[in-house]
Amino acid sequence: MAKRSHGEGQLSKRANGSYTARVTLDGRRISKTFRLRRDALKWIVTMRGQGQQGLTYDSAKTTVGELLTRWLKIKATQSRPATIETYNRITRTYIQPAIGKLKLKDLSSARVQKLYDDMARRGIGVPTIKFAHVILHGFLKHAKKIGLVAQNWSEMADVPRSEKFEVQVWDENQVNAFLLRCDSDPFFRLAFSTGMRLSEILGLQWKDIDWAGEMLKITRQVYRPIGGGFVFRPPKTTRGTRTIRLGRGLLEALSFQFRNTIPDMRAAAGDSWRENDLIFPTRTGTPRNRQHITEHFHHLTRAAGLPIIRFHDIRHTAASIMLLHGEPPVRVAGILGQSVGVLLSTYSHYIPDSQETAALLMDAITTVTSIEIKNH
Repeated sequence: MAKRSHGEGQLSKRANGSYTARVTLDGRRISKTFRLRRDALKWIVTMRGQGQQGLTYDSAKTTVGELLTRWLKIKATQSRPATIETYNRITRTYIQPAIGKLKLKDLSSARVQKLYDDMARRGIGVPTIKFAHVILHGFLKHAKKIGLVAQNWSEMADVPRSEKFEVQVWDENQVNAFLLRCDSDPFFRLAFSTGMRLSEILGLQWKDIDWAGEMLKITRQVYRPIGGGFVFRPPKTTRGTRTIRLGRGLLEALSFQFRNTIPDMRAAAGDSWRENDLIFPTRTGTPRNRQHITEHFHHLTRAAGLPIIRFHDIRHTAASIMLLHGEPPVRVAGILGQSVGVLLSTYSHYIPDSQETAALLMDAITTVTSIEIKNH
């Protein structure tokens, strides 16, 4: 008997009247039973077409969930812990329940699109849907590279567009009202002065302060993995590692924290103290909890009679105030640890309109002046 070519099909009738369809992929047969002959023939045609597009025996047997699990293990060796935890959470919550049991051969752009549409109908936010798209795009790129799918089906699906995000900020009077309520707590004063991310503030150590140079160096963040504990890690981007100049008033507040507050906390904790050299530790010397800080911030905000904003909006507030006072965008971007492009796309409406002075300057330059020279 001649060896069957890739994707060739065969049909046989069973004793009970049903039909068994068979195709050959990679020299191995795959079969499926149908009640009707036309359904069996349709399956053969479909499988032969997919075979010609690159369908393999492994992809015909492997489910989306099986390969996705293996791919996530590969990604875990290449990505930051927080990133891979988000990958796992979104995969576990949204992707696996929807398409995890599908065979890779049955995945299509329509199934991917249905996943996105169903998430949107359930009220899932656009950022989460976009993250699911990032996961599927990377996963299917890998699957195509190793020959298990013919197409990256996610490239043919439409992802919902996010609405333009309007940052929420306080003005200077509101910042002052808040700091009065919290007695100018150096933690919040540092946050409003520098626009640092919360994880960066929590990771600050005393060795990061150059007292003589009045500078603060940001080199780490605090990260809490699933399962408990904490680890220090570098900032997310190279721009995140930066040096910020501090005002003398803030330095004096930090000096008081160093000379008085920390020694008192250490003495009160006794043997339960765990030294991590942190500027803003818990009562036992460990990094403070983000959720507790957020709750405390909102408590103080309500007590001060101010509109509720997120802790992260302190960063936006700092940026907006600096820009409104004429600080160059490149300098503000450096303080925040982000690119000028991101800064301008987020805060451009806080940059004072200087077109009038620019117009006067260019008008003066381009106005032709004639000088009449008289001969005596």
